[in-house]
Amino acid sequence: MALHSMRKARERWSFIRALHKGSAAAPAPQKDSKKRVFSGIQPTGILHLGNYLGAIESWVRLQDEYDSVLYSIVDLHSITVPQDPAVLRQSILDMTAVLLACGINPEKSILFQQSQVSEHTQLSWILSCMVRLPRLQHLHQWKAKTTKQKHDGTVGLLTYPVLQAADILLYKSTHVPVGEDQIQHMELVQDLAQSFNKKYGEFFPVPESILSMCVLVFLT
Repeated sequence: MALHSMRKARERWSFIRALHKGSAAAPAPQKDSKKRVFSGIQPTGILHLGNYLGAIESWVRLQDEYDSVLYSIVDLHSITVPQDPAVLRQSILDMTAVLLACGINPEKSILFQQSQVSEHTQLSWILSCMVRLPRLQHLHQWKAKTTKQKHDGTVGLLTYPVLQAADILLYKSTHVPVGEDQIQHMELVQDLAQSFNKKYGEFFPVPESILSMCVLVFLT
């Protein structure tokens, strides 16, 4: 049974991993690639009406508006603060159930657990070698969260936006639903995509923001 489960898991994630593969010599992806939406949500806390109106409702709608839609339960982002492993595992299952109940349709979009795809952290490391420390230290959310937590902050919290960039760029996403609180992070994603393309040739699309009037959205 364990071997069968491992094989099924490998088949599932091999499809996701194949989405970002391509030749560096290919034409600029924005000119000939189909549009692709990516967004993620942490498996922490209990979803409420504001969450639904601010993010999940638009996620459901986007499934019918775009050719390729990926939604991720971003458990790696959630461990920037201490988590009980057993509680986190249950929270991932609970979040999956809630998203499905709200209308996320596996026939229209891909819903997956971030930590099950190791390329997220691999690309995050590559991108972290391309961004300067002061850029991360001057992000508003870094300042706000370290002030709220009343300590200097962890490296994981500081590099959170870089992992966020890896989440988006890994799948060559073209559109990302975000709230106004995430605009700075999206600017970092766009800058990293452009820097990578300038150095290594056109590879990543420079993703566009789909702005939401509400503030809870991607990775909050």
